[in-house]
Amino acid sequence: MALTEAQFIALEGNIRKTWDAFFKSPQQKTFIDELYNVVTGDMAQFTDYTLGAPSRMKPWTGNVAYDTLEEGYSKQYRAKKYSTGIQIDKDLYEDREYTQIKARVNNIAFGVYKTLIYHGVDIFNNAFSTTNTGPDAAALCSASHYTVPGVAAQTNTGVLDMSYANLETTLRAMEDWEDDKGDKMLIQGNLVIAAPYWRDTCKKLFGADKEAFVADNQPNVYKDFEFIIHPLINGKKWFVANKEIMKGGSGLNCFMRKDPRNLERDGDAAKGDFNTEKLSWKAIGRYVMGWTNWFFIYGQNAA
Repeated sequence: MALTEAQFIALEGNIRKTWDAFFKSPQQKTFIDELYNVVTGDMAQFTDYTLGAPSRMKPWTGNVAYDTLEEGYSKQYRAKKYSTGIQIDKDLYEDREYTQIKARVNNIAFGVYKTLIYHGVDIFNNAFSTTNTGPDAAALCSASHYTVPGVAAQTNTGVLDMSYANLETTLRAMEDWEDDKGDKMLIQGNLVIAAPYWRDTCKKLFGADKEAFVADNQPNVYKDFEFIIHPLINGKKWFVANKEIMKGGSGLNCFMRKDPRNLERDGDAAKGDFNTEKLSWKAIGRYVMGWTNWFFIYGQNAA
């Protein structure tokens, strides 16, 4: 026997309330919104392009000195498809097993959350390998990066532990990057992204008015430096990023064609499956994560 309309509306409302509450919890943070430029749209894919740097303005000679920009690289983002779902026995609702229904919904929601947070951290865990290369055919953190084809290689990788001195070394290395015109790229790091190994260190380095690990009572010039501890970054990896470039469109991109955090139900769910007497809901995700430009980040893969 099918559920009555009133019964189904009550069940549907409770399931969606449980589902939405799960993803609104601060504990279920995937870090995608914090680290990625999220691109949405109804296209099958989008293509990101890079260009060489502009020249400095030239003295006026009676005519406009039109600039020419070198062609850079292109990066295609084509979404991959993922799915999960939940089926509720009609008996569970008819017998008022609401606690069990809620537990099942939360379990499936956790599966979606777990998938997103693992996919989001892959770029960082594989940053020093060629498992996930960018448009210049190098790893995210590599000694062989190019702003445009044919220019000298530059590096954004190291093996330093986290400390004030090594943070300063990393910041200066980023400030020394040059564009294809030979000018400084003017990149300033303002965010540390680190493995849990560095949690205590980050809190001490950046969380106090006075400098940590020294006897002198001197001001901490890095007290306002932001940091993110990602629970799934492995080993002793840590990264310095410019968050504006990282999320500005050509740094880290997440093409979210279809967000799996949206729950869908069978169009005739109140009747359920005739043979199994189950009511069905599904979560479908279509997305891909990647990066276009490399010069938003410098990675340290400490031993």
